[in-house]
Amino acid sequence: MLIRAEFEKLEEIKYISHLELMTTFRRAFRRAKLPLAYSKGFNPHIQLALAQPLKVGMVGWKEYFDLQLNQEMEIKDFISLVNQELPPGLKINKAVSIAEDSKALMATINTARYIFSMVFKQENIAEEDLLNRFLAEEEIRVRRERVKKGDIEINIRPMIQRAQIIGPGKWLFQVESGSERNLRPEEISRALADFSPDVAYVPIVNIVREGLYVKVKEELYSPLDEKIVGR
Repeated sequence: MLIRAEFEKLEEIKYISHLELMTTFRRAFRRAKLPLAYSKGFNPHIQLALAQPLKVGMVGWKEYFDLQLNQEMEIKDFISLVNQELPPGLKINKAVSIAEDSKALMATINTARYIFSMVFKQENIAEEDLLNRFLAEEEIRVRRERVKKGDIEINIRPMIQRAQIIGPGKWLFQVESGSERNLRPEEISRALADFSPDVAYVPIVNIVREGLYVKVKEELYSPLDEKIVGR
């Protein structure tokens, strides 16, 4: 049985790393006494796969994982048993059973939505005008940091699908986030700060990943949607 689950990672636990998050889930699964499936080989491990890693210090409202079990169980029991073992700030909200040959999460998800709590250097900023001017740029170039290969300069404008102001100082960016092209939130922060002297760099702790999605044509779907998993 292959389960795909949606979970939230909130303020209480936002400073743990991707690796620590996986360890936390594995411990919870064992304590919940789930019928876990293990990989074969010299060092068997729980067959757990998370979607695109969330930056340390960032809250995520709609995050995802796939988990392989070696026997069937009720989805409601799965959610209840695991949530009892998870720490505050980490909670499974939804789950579905998907086909065993379903495409991997990392290869399925191609879009992310981030909410920026903007930091302005002066009051009474014309936010709508500022955002429109930013989006009107044909090229928005930033430096992409690469540990092993060295930094490069990239144009991030084609990776911004849309952006809008959803409240005072709250800007939502919908961007490419997949295995082929991926726009990092800190690159948007850097680009905004470079674009206008009125905008300060927005730190990771001021950004929420609202959700990860599968974009098909112009429609956004949850990775749990039956149109995506075909259950």
